[in-house]
Amino acid sequence: MRSSAKLLVSILIVLLVALSSTRVLDDYVDDYTTESITRAALTYATARGINALVSMMQSSEIQAGVGVVSGSMTIGELLDPLNDMIERFSTVMTWVLASLAAQKVLLLLASHELFLYLVAVLGISALLLLFYGRPAAQNFFFKSFLVVIFVRFALGLAVALNSGVDYLFLDQQLQANDRQVENFQADIMSVDPGDEFDTDSIRESAIAFWQGLSLEVLNQKISRGIENFINLVAIYLLKTILFPLGFFYATIYIVRQLWRIELNPGSQPWQRNP
Repeated sequence: MRSSAKLLVSILIVLLVALSSTRVLDDYVDDYTTESITRAALTYATARGINALVSMMQSSEIQAGVGVVSGSMTIGELLDPLNDMIERFSTVMTWVLASLAAQKVLLLLASHELFLYLVAVLGISALLLLFYGRPAAQNFFFKSFLVVIFVRFALGLAVALNSGVDYLFLDQQLQANDRQVENFQADIMSVDPGDEFDTDSIRESAIAFWQGLSLEVLNQKISRGIENFINLVAIYLLKTILFPLGFFYATIYIVRQLWRIELNPGSQPWQRNP
């Protein structure tokens, strides 16, 4: 390899090792991931709270009628579609929380001191072998360094890009649907501040809420509640599962391409194997 090519590769290695030690994006990515977990957990808790209220009211009857058709039915029967949607939503949110927790753990590993030491050791080894090693050793350590440094930055960069997409396209919709679900729960749990906050008072207030609605309004509220949960499922699946899966497959592809890179003495600083 020519001296100028060795110099360029050496500068690249030194810059990447130095950049890795500065922990660029680490704090921002950690804060974003923690905030995402907190928000998802609150949404999950709200959904389970509504589910608990519906289960508590399964045997309560209300008078319902429209036109010439009237009669009594249980609140649980009316809320059954919403309850089924919440059950499915809870299952999805379990996977969402698991995905966010896994991302946080991977980010912590990528920014851990031992991983930073690994980057430094591989970088120094690749740098020394560039001048004093055999071609086989040069290729192995240089490719290993490229793969590890890519993993070091790729996780943080992927989360940062995800947060950008979230801010531009998804965040407003997520907040709007979260507010709708919280308002829906607040309507059901409307308890007089002077009363004791116990199960009976919550149950009675919830029953009174549904009894005060016409069948048409009641169906509209249930439909909007289901729609809000469907929107939340779509948003959370997109930002916490589909995006990470796409990044995972892109990472595999890039790592394969990096491993095909060869230092080519006497020609280019590196070239791809055909």
